Amino acid sequence: LAEGITAAAEAGIGGGLIAHSAIELAAYQRARDAGRLPLRMRLMVAADLLREVAAHPDDGLRHGIDLGLRTGLGDDRLAIGALKVFTDGGMMPRTAALTEPYVGLDHGGALFADPAELTATIVAGHLADWQLAIHAIGDRAVDVALSALAEAQRLRPRPGARHRVEHAGLVRPDQLPRLARSGATVVVQPAFLWSFGDDYAQLMGADRADWLYRGRAFRTHGIPLAGSSDRPVTVGAPLRAIQFMVERRSHSGRVIGPDEGLSVDEALRAYTIDAARACHWEHALGSLTPGNHADLVVLSDDPH
Repeated sequence: LAEGITAAAEAGIGGGLIAHSAIELAAYQRARDAGRLPLRMRLMVAADLLREVAAHPDDGLRHGIDLGLRTGLGDDRLAIGALKVFTDGGMMPRTAALTEPYVGLDHGGALFADPAELTATIVAGHLADWQLAIHAIGDRAVDVALSALAEAQRLRPRPGARHRVEHAGLVRPDQLPRLARSGATVVVQPAFLWSFGDDYAQLMGADRADWLYRGRAFRTHGIPLAGSSDRPVTVGAPLRAIQFMVERRSHSGRVIGPDEGLSVDEALRAYTIDAARACHWEHALGSLTPGNHADLVVLSDDPH
């Protein structure tokens, strides 16, 4: 709250790499019941919990989570958000899946599973009516995510699904039109450039460094863009992240991908209006609009 945050998306509960407990949802419910939940929360559920269900064939649901839970259950204070799917690791441990090796290393990271298995999970979640949040940092992982989303939409068009590609840390120029066609929102973390940008740029080399955590290219291609923090991996204050989205400077002062910088207005929008839309919150949050919740932040100066 002290950083001006009134709503957030928890990026994975119930399983996967970042789960803390099998009953995390119960913890959030208890906090809310006790008046100890200061933020509005959307809770992403780990795709590990998705399994085959014994539904009637006419229901069209071959996979699901117990009771048929899916995105949207709850209210504006606490609700189930997207289904979180991991396709690769991260750049810091050199496990993000790249199409070309890391500079100075003899490998390009790795996918978490065979592409066919990852695709099956993504398609199953789509067919089960979930919004998907697909963790894909390396460009190879982004390829897998885009192919899987295309297959899912081919099998059952859901233009309003608002699937998300989380991070999109390295996106090649040829992937930009595919991302636009997918309709997915790209959710980026510009503070990574501040905290780890020098390391990332060295790992990618001169040919790829400008493709890191893009901004302008997404906007130019009409790709929905939302800002996030990935807290606690790096700093979470949104005003700082907005600054990095505009300036694209690392902590050493190095500018990474200067042509990808956004205007202040565009960066503010990524953390308000477009972030709310990515969480299906735009009917109540993200803008100072009559009828919306009065979740207001008073700033000491003009962010411009």
